[in-house]
Amino acid sequence: MENHSDAIEKIVRLLDASDSWLVLSHENPDGDTLGCGAALTRVGLRLSKKVIHACPDPCPAKYSYLFGSFDLLTPENLPEGFPGAGGVVICVDASTAARAFPRAGSRGFTCPLVNIDHHPDNERFGDVIWVDPTASATGEMITELISASGWGFQKDEAEALYTALISDNGGFSFESTTLKSHAVAMTLIEAGVSPGKISEKLNSSLSEGVLNLWGRAMTRTAVFADGECAVFWLTAEDFSRTETTRDAAENLVNFLLRIKGVKMAALCGEMPAVGGEKRVKASLRARAPFNAREVAAVFGGGGHNLASGCVMSAGVSEAVSLLRKEMTRHVSRFHTDK
Repeated sequence: MENHSDAIEKIVRLLDASDSWLVLSHENPDGDTLGCGAALTRVGLRLSKKVIHACPDPCPAKYSYLFGSFDLLTPENLPEGFPGAGGVVICVDASTAARAFPRAGSRGFTCPLVNIDHHPDNERFGDVIWVDPTASATGEMITELISASGWGFQKDEAEALYTALISDNGGFSFESTTLKSHAVAMTLIEAGVSPGKISEKLNSSLSEGVLNLWGRAMTRTAVFADGECAVFWLTAEDFSRTETTRDAAENLVNFLLRIKGVKMAALCGEMPAVGGEKRVKASLRARAPFNAREVAAVFGGGGHNLASGCVMSAGVSEAVSLLRKEMTRHVSRFHTDK
């Protein structure tokens, strides 16, 4: 495994030498992957590169202020042959290639693939790999990359990276936040970011429908495991009746951690069935010493120790039951081991 500085140097050289950049954000995109993608896209265009930012799913409305948010292509709709032998593919904030390119195995690239990510369970795919689990957001890493490159920052690039940063570390409220997180924020503020304006864009765009959706989940809150765990859920009908999309529930699970004594939380959201098979997306959060990633892994998911997720082949009621059982087992095992 290359050290930190060597990886940055190699990536900068590769990006400088490439005439075309394909920037890939992961499915069900959040602020980190989209902010990193938007910043790299803007930098590449400024450097006279041919750049396309692709993502399997559309940009959620709350991130519509990011550069190029309305120009995202799906990986399947890329121009034939792009980015070509003289180009580079840059995968940001994706723990697996399949999360950014669902049919990755069916379409190979004739150019190097760069993997930049902070998930501890990253599969280490690609030709040039830079994975730093100590970073509170991949936005930290892209900021460091651009700082080391000598390309400088323009305001919209810095705003995109600040969005990435605060989206993944909870506005510096999560335990993943470090001194470096604040140092990166300072770099971006010096480049023209107004923290207040970015916060307003992210947090003052709720609709009546979104609030009604959240209310439906909150009325179902169930606290268990001696008060250390909590769960709530949303059905397809909830989304339909409130005229909202599934991205409206992003980070809703965090509210459960505001309950006194709760250290592990889950939100189950019903997804469209595939081939007649019911599916539920589970978002999990934890406070140390509990580990959300360990619980998500039981159901084939992953992520961070304190923020993870999985897709379960089950109906909502069954998914909630299975999660409650596994979360209870997890916290009970910790207390027993201790």
